[in-house]
Amino acid sequence: MRNRATLRFQWILPILAIAAGLMMPAAAFAQTACSPTINSCGCTIVKPGSYKIGLAINSTQGLTSNGACIEIAASFVFLDAGKKTVTGPGGTSPTGIGILVHRSFRAIFLEGRGTVISGWDVGLLIQGRQIVADDFTASTNGTAGIELDKAEAVELTSPTASSNLNYGIWVKQTSISDITNSKTLTNGNIGLYVGCSDIGPVSSGCPGVGPSPGNYIFTGGIAGNINYGVALDIGAKTTVVTNQTLSGGTHNSKDDLFDANSSCGSNKWFANDSTATNNQAGGCIK
Repeated sequence: MRNRATLRFQWILPILAIAAGLMMPAAAFAQTACSPTINSCGCTIVKPGSYKIGLAINSTQGLTSNGACIEIAASFVFLDAGKKTVTGPGGTSPTGIGILVHRSFRAIFLEGRGTVISGWDVGLLIQGRQIVADDFTASTNGTAGIELDKAEAVELTSPTASSNLNYGIWVKQTSISDITNSKTLTNGNIGLYVGCSDIGPVSSGCPGVGPSPGNYIFTGGIAGNINYGVALDIGAKTTVVTNQTLSGGTHNSKDDLFDANSSCGSNKWFANDSTATNNQAGGCIK
């Protein structure tokens, strides 16, 4: 079997070539095109290349037709968020999307440098494949701070998702993706959820929604989420969860670690916090 890291770096080289000035044809997308330096919400990246967020941006400046601040509708894109804030309308039922990576596009690198995305329905929504998203913080969003939706081969590194109304991080119908060095704290439902339901684990799965096979969840701090710290639903197949730790010993209200599959199914849990509570009396969560 080919090494996951080898597969990952095979497509970073084209991104570096793009950043050096090699351009490819634009995607056909009827939106206001983003300039190389993005200083306001309401644009779509429609050409390969290197982009950066130059100022703190917010929803009052305008949105795309999909209700997003920034959309990415091209392959071979590098976006440096530059530790700038991306702020939505907020409120008790926030709307819109902070950054949206569309389906069918690939080889995209998002560098957050600690960028905070807050006040949206979904802070960062990734639907593409072969995506790296590094060092983003998603807080006080609605449905999810960060959502991977029908995505493939995503590297989500050093994400922090805190105080979101529902999920911190939601992995939905997504395969062969890695989430590393994550922190999911004080979210209103589940810190990190692999599954199909917008309310959390269900006993029968979700008809018409595919599984999320072959994902890896490494080294995550989990604490103070209303229901679960990490939860794998029916259909989370061959997911590996390791090194989930309780920050300061603060348990999640139901279980710290939860697997809805009988005897964990094909999921593997190991090297997790020995003080963490879980729902598997048979010992498959370790």
